[in-house]
Amino acid sequence: MSGRRVLLHCNAGVESGMGHLMRTLTVARIARDRGWSASVFGEVDGAGADVLRRMEPELELVTTQGAAASLGDFAELARGVDVIHLDSYREIPDLSSVGPLISNMQDGPFGVRDADLAIDANLASERTFASPQRSLSHLAGIDAAVVRAQVLAQREARTPLSAVPRVLIVMGGTDPHGVTARVVAAFDRLPVRLQITVIDPRRSDDVRSAARSSRHSVEVLGFVDDLPALARSHDLAVTAAGTSVWDFACMGLPMALVCVADNQRTGYRQVVERGLAIGLGEPPHQSLDERIGLLADLLRSPESLAETAAALKRIVDGLGSWRIVASWEQLLRTRPHIAAAPAVIARPATLDDGQKLFEWRNDPTVRVNSRSRGEVDWGSHRDWLARSLQDPDRRLLMIESDGMPVATCRWDRRSADDWEISITVAPESRGRGVAASAVRAAESTLTAEPPIRMVAAVHRDNTASRRLFERAGYLPHLPAGEDGFLTLARWRLV
Repeated sequence: MSGRRVLLHCNAGVESGMGHLMRTLTVARIARDRGWSASVFGEVDGAGADVLRRMEPELELVTTQGAAASLGDFAELARGVDVIHLDSYREIPDLSSVGPLISNMQDGPFGVRDADLAIDANLASERTFASPQRSLSHLAGIDAAVVRAQVLAQREARTPLSAVPRVLIVMGGTDPHGVTARVVAAFDRLPVRLQITVIDPRRSDDVRSAARSSRHSVEVLGFVDDLPALARSHDLAVTAAGTSVWDFACMGLPMALVCVADNQRTGYRQVVERGLAIGLGEPPHQSLDERIGLLADLLRSPESLAETAAALKRIVDGLGSWRIVASWEQLLRTRPHIAAAPAVIARPATLDDGQKLFEWRNDPTVRVNSRSRGEVDWGSHRDWLARSLQDPDRRLLMIESDGMPVATCRWDRRSADDWEISITVAPESRGRGVAASAVRAAESTLTAEPPIRMVAAVHRDNTASRRLFERAGYLPHLPAGEDGFLTLARWRLV
């Protein structure tokens, strides 16, 4: 048990929607599973409180009614708390004087504030991350998407396609433009027969009227506790471009998206431009009826639906909540230390460095902490070095202090944005603080245009290397695999 405490702040209800609450409850569940105690604080109406009690009955809820939370409110509730996690677009007082580590969810330009850890889980947010200078540590992009346990439980479920395509329509708790009823009515334009399920927590007369008039079989439901289980039995979801997008993507449920609020525009456009969903439009939704017609071919093609489902599951791995809570734990244990300009220099390695690199590679300490622990012969090493120096996706560096080689660092490109680092310190230079300076010098050689994600694979038993990268600001990215290696990562956003 960690013995840690977290205070999670969000607002939720019939008027403001349940998206922030659902995301908050998911993070709280992961924290509690890891031994944390948790409580939720915010303006949560009766409907929101009912959702919390049904989903997390043991979770403490402290509500405010009608007034913004003050600094005093936070200070009072934060006594003995290790982390305050914020998930709200509303104005929040500066909490730097309160004491706990501040973790903050932001969506594009919405909800940006000073924090120790800033999180924007929108697709490609590493390219649009707002005000990254207001936080020292960042989780960016779809890898940080918060996915509920209910979703993960459905990720590997298999539901055969039915003879009559099944469509789920869910626009969240607010639907400010009355899109739900328009979508139900617009499906009458499609020549294929459909089974349609509509989620309408507001119990709108317009929705029920559209359902009664539809040429399809339409069932209208109120709030659903286990939406993922319901969604799993459908072939397509028509949904607002909010937090549920990543739930459906993680499950592999093909989607058509509607942007229903200003804070959804960036995410909506990113998803549609990547071809991960069919776009049905943004306010004022003038072409909504025509765009619904784009769904006919997809619904008639089991192959297209299957291909889309597989692509979506590759995008969202479901580890976002783990990354958030594991980052809290690391930051409480090891705060990043951005060192001054290193007292070493990094230069490209050459063939003349071969003998030194060969000796370091076969050092027993180096081999025991490597994935490949066998001793390397000179011929194999020489060939490897020659290939490495010619490889455009590799940067092999020698780190020097006062003209003497003290370490080597290597960068390997893993994807368009990802570069993996590995480091070896000369046996005679260990224990002198060389490693931290070497990492900093090596990072300075990566001159590609941001964003760049720098990753490090470290064996879980290699405490020194793990602490090295933690202090350099690398956060948990992947838990240890069967080989014992875990992955840490740091974004360079600007």
